[in-house]
Amino acid sequence: MSKSKTFGEKLNAFLLGERIPVLSENDLNNLEHLDNKLDELLALLQTTPARSEPSSLPADQREAGQPQPAVDDLSEQIRKLAKTQFKANALQETQLVQQQETIAGLQKSIEQQEQRLAELNKQQQQALKTAQLDLIQSLLPALDSLDAAFENGRRQVLKHPMPAESRRAVIAWLDGIRLARMRLLDVLKSYDVIPIPTLGQPFNPHCHVAVATDSSGRAPDGIIISEDQRGYATPNKVLRFAEVVVAQSK
Repeated sequence: MSKSKTFGEKLNAFLLGERIPVLSENDLNNLEHLDNKLDELLALLQTTPARSEPSSLPADQREAGQPQPAVDDLSEQIRKLAKTQFKANALQETQLVQQQETIAGLQKSIEQQEQRLAELNKQQQQALKTAQLDLIQSLLPALDSLDAAFENGRRQVLKHPMPAESRRAVIAWLDGIRLARMRLLDVLKSYDVIPIPTLGQPFNPHCHVAVATDSSGRAPDGIIISEDQRGYATPNKVLRFAEVVVAQSK
């Protein structure tokens, strides 16, 4: 790892013709201090009378009290170097601020896009769920028809005598209805839709509708004794209320 140059080494390298070095804040402070010292030296040389000691300056420069040209050149070079470095530092700081603002703007834009995508996804999921429930509700009348057909066929088999061959045919037909009904119920269950319990359950106005009452005393008051139409619900919503007959005391 190369050793970093001291301030004096950087200044000597610049004076020897190398490209402008990168100065630190401490280097800039040293430059300012050196520039002040040079100003003091120039003022002293301009105001102090020439002494009698031998001097390497030309006679005309000694009589006029003028400093050596190298001192003026060094002071001017240092001033130019300080100004150049100051401009370079200011430009770097401006570019850094602009880059930070650009990055912050991009991050904000990404966050806004992510929020919009999340909202759109939520709306899409809600719309899909609503469409699914609408489709399921359209299947409920077909399921009612299967329930009614199965119940009527079962009554015919139980109440009316018929030849053995006809009975086997009716039973096979009822078995087909039962299988179709079970498949529809499985489809509904896959969407978390289940029948609402009724028989023997306490009447619940949040999922039951009482279409009639029964005062025969067959069940305690408020208990459902029969079902006129089956109801269906999800864990969070009633798709159709169950129509029931409720026991009621006289």
